[in-house]
Amino acid sequence: MKKKNIMFCTLLATSTVFAQSGTELFTNYCSSCHATVVGTNESGGEVTNIYEAPYIKDVVSKLKTETKTKEEFLAFVKDYIENPDKRKSLYGKRAIKDFGLMPSLKGVMSDDDSTKLANYLYSDYDNATPKIKEKKSVSDESSQKSEQFIKSEALFTRYCSSCHTTAVGVNESGGEYTHIYEAPYIKYIINKLKSETKTKKEFISFVKDYIENPDKRKSLYSKKAIKDFGLMPSLKGVMNDSESTGLADYLYHKYD
Repeated sequence: MKKKNIMFCTLLATSTVFAQSGTELFTNYCSSCHATVVGTNESGGEVTNIYEAPYIKDVVSKLKTETKTKEEFLAFVKDYIENPDKRKSLYGKRAIKDFGLMPSLKGVMSDDDSTKLANYLYSDYDNATPKIKEKKSVSDESSQKSEQFIKSEALFTRYCSSCHTTAVGVNESGGEYTHIYEAPYIKYIINKLKSETKTKKEFISFVKDYIENPDKRKSLYSKKAIKDFGLMPSLKGVMNDSESTGLADYLYHKYD
C-alpha cells in the first residue's frame, strides 16, 4: 500500500491517546487507501473507481467468504494489520505487485482499538457507510444535506486526513504514550479555532482563507512549530469556492 503524499499540513505535533470508535479508527487508519477514490478507469466501456488499495467493501466480503466464523474474521484482521504478510494476503501476487504490501500498524493501535476496528468492519461497515439518498425534488433539504456531507467528507479524506488524522508513529517519552501525526490532530485544530473565532461565519472564513493562503502570521500555533515543521502548502486551485465552503462547514460540525 503506497503512502499518500498529498499534504494538508499546518504543523507537526503529537496528541494524547483518546478513545476512538470503530468508525473513527477506520477513517483515521484505513479510509485514505481503502475507501478514497483516486481516479477512474474507463477501459472496456465500464467506468470503475481506482483506489490505492483494494476497496474495503470488497475486502470485507471476500474475508467473510474465507472465514467460517466472526471470531476467525476478527482474528485475521487483528493479526494482519499488525503483521501484514504477502502469504496471508486475500489477493494474488498481482495485487501485491500493484498495490504493495500494506504497512504494519503495530504499536499504533491498542488491542482494544484493533478489536473495535475488526468488529466495525464485520458488523457495522455497510450500515455505517453513508448512502446518498435520491433527491425527490430540489426542495428536499435533508437529501441535499446528506449529499453535501458526503462530498465534504470525501474532500477531507482526500486532502486533510493523511496529515491531520493518520498516526505515523508513537511517542513514549515522559512515560506518556502519544500518537504522532504529520500535522496537528484535526479535533484539536477545530476546538482551538472555535475558541479563537466568535461565530461559525468567522470559522468558515478563516478555514477558506487559510487553506488557500497559509501564512505563519495566521497560524494557530507557535513560531517554533512553524520553524520545526514548516508551513502547510496552499490548496489554492484544488477546490472551488463551493467545495471549500462545504469543507469548512463539515469541519465546524465534525465533532458536534
